[in-house]
Amino acid sequence: KTVGLMLRMSRNLWNTGKVVTMDSGFSVSKGILAMREKGVFGQALVKPRGRGWPVLIPGKYIDEHFNSKPLGYCETLEQVVDGIKFLIHCQKEENYVTKIMSCHGVLTPVDDHNTFRDTTNADGSRSRIQFKYPGPISRHNRAKHWVDDSNNRRHDPIALSDVWRTKWWPN
Repeated sequence: KTVGLMLRMSRNLWNTGKVVTMDSGFSVSKGILAMREKGVFGQALVKPRGRGWPVLIPGKYIDEHFNSKPLGYCETLEQVVDGIKFLIHCQKEENYVTKIMSCHGVLTPVDDHNTFRDTTNADGSRSRIQFKYPGPISRHNRAKHWVDDSNNRRHDPIALSDVWRTKWWPN
């Protein structure tokens, strides 16, 4: 079901080599690979679901691997599925590891996408750690609200007169 939906939604982009960023509801490895076969690159945020991690995602292994890494550290787990590179781009956050599945991308830091985290040190003091997002994670973070924002504008009332009312309370 989800693979078919991913292909139908990306049909206008087939054979363009463009990137489609999706949320965790579309973290289906077969869909990402099917989009790649159609000439469009999909990338999806990866989170565990009811029964665990999506197929081809060793989430527990990745989390254990990143336990000792510093905040902002990033690395890509590369797998080959039917001769196609299947990548899981990861970046360490304070309490979790961000994971993006895709068939494209490199972890080059995006110069104009700086971020920071305020953390608590072992001695109880606070410190600020600054780092740059790598390409795939930057793309996801910049695009993740576009659909929500578009839907909110579409559902907003058309005219101010629809929402602006005079309130009157008798004494």
